[in-house]
Amino acid sequence: KFGQKVALLHSGLSKGERYDEWWRLKKGEAKIAVGARSAVFAPLENIGIVIMDEEHESSYKSEVSPRYDTKDIAEYIAKKNNAKIVYGSATPLIDSYKKAKEGTYNLVRLENRINKRALPKVEIVDMRNEAQGGNKSIFSDKLITEIEKVLKDGSQAMLFLNRRGYSSIYQCLDCGFVCICENCDVSLTYHKTSETLNCHYCADVYNKPEKCPNCGSNHFKTGKIGTERVVSQLQEILPECKILRMDNDTTTTKESHRKILESFRNKEADILVGTQMIAKGHDFENVTLVGILDADMSLFFSDFRANERTFSLITQVSGRAGRGEKSGKVILQTSSPRHHILHLAIENDYEQLYETEIQAREVSHFPPYTEIVRILCFSSNENKARMKGREVFKDIRSLKECQEEEFLYMNGMKAPIFQLQGKYRFQIISRVKNKSDVIEKMYEIVEKHKEKDVTIFLEINPINIS
Repeated sequence: KFGQKVALLHSGLSKGERYDEWWRLKKGEAKIAVGARSAVFAPLENIGIVIMDEEHESSYKSEVSPRYDTKDIAEYIAKKNNAKIVYGSATPLIDSYKKAKEGTYNLVRLENRINKRALPKVEIVDMRNEAQGGNKSIFSDKLITEIEKVLKDGSQAMLFLNRRGYSSIYQCLDCGFVCICENCDVSLTYHKTSETLNCHYCADVYNKPEKCPNCGSNHFKTGKIGTERVVSQLQEILPECKILRMDNDTTTTKESHRKILESFRNKEADILVGTQMIAKGHDFENVTLVGILDADMSLFFSDFRANERTFSLITQVSGRAGRGEKSGKVILQTSSPRHHILHLAIENDYEQLYETEIQAREVSHFPPYTEIVRILCFSSNENKARMKGREVFKDIRSLKECQEEEFLYMNGMKAPIFQLQGKYRFQIISRVKNKSDVIEKMYEIVEKHKEKDVTIFLEINPINIS
């Protein structure tokens, strides 16, 4: 539509490519910047509109330095340029929808799917019944039957599982020893293709042990299934089927995303298996079946956003089916078939999700009715991290004693993942009232305690606190 007036900005470009695109924008040769979250910093002048698609995406918050929330930057830029800002989502953040309901944002509804096509039919499969009937596989009989129908019909299918690798743990059967990363307090994930144990936090790779380092046994078991194992097991059941896999392990090179998607779009494969990468935005007109292999995975996280995220994920994944002339179908596998969130997602009832969640958060004093403030102190020296955490905690506690009415909760602790990438981590979690001036004072405390050997930062409403 706009030809050379468009510049692309994302981390997949080489340094030279990013340099060239940046200068095209700076010189005014390109007027439109398209990209991932860092594109919000594009050197444009006289901006007229800022568009954030999929505004509910947690990846809009940077969890690495420099830490920023893309939405905050976008709103600042829009205000500075007197520009319009548009947030787009099929499943808006609860916080955003509240602002729309209250009139802070204008609300525009798209009531129908493109070309008024029907939404895919969703069928729940109770995996408890499958197990009781002797089926211990990750695939229900219903899902395999539907895949076979799709293959016979010449259509394609997508299978979603938000866990990569072959299995989530590698554990000794005799003594219970679990292989743990040396730099992170997390279990290593077994990757069968490379016969290695990989850390999905620091990317370290270990050779698979032949014997248990604790007791010498050579009997190991693997834990929860990942995408690599899904492909392996599916190939055994349907040997003639052509399968592609899309996750962080298969998209390490620059062109890998494009090659996998183009191959699937050109019908060079029957099934695409993947993680969140396949859940959003893709438009394959020949896909008539989507299988959600473990719908419970995100439902029972110890996170107040778990219901909202599960609803969003199921809605987004389901939307990949039936985008062409053929109708679509979704098989949703779960061990909690009566859970109300699954049924709201199936019925595509966002309004009811919002009403349920907003009431629960108001009663329990969670965002958007409060702000969760997390201060994290970490260092390669455990003692320094601990001491700095105690110093900061002491100052935050003094602030709380002076402004008790502003705090609903405050505590200090080790981070759930205590060691990450070789750093020891202590955190202070607070819940404070909205628009409270104590957050500014907390920032001042953090600035006061910054020093060379210990990293310390504050974040508001973090994506996770692990």
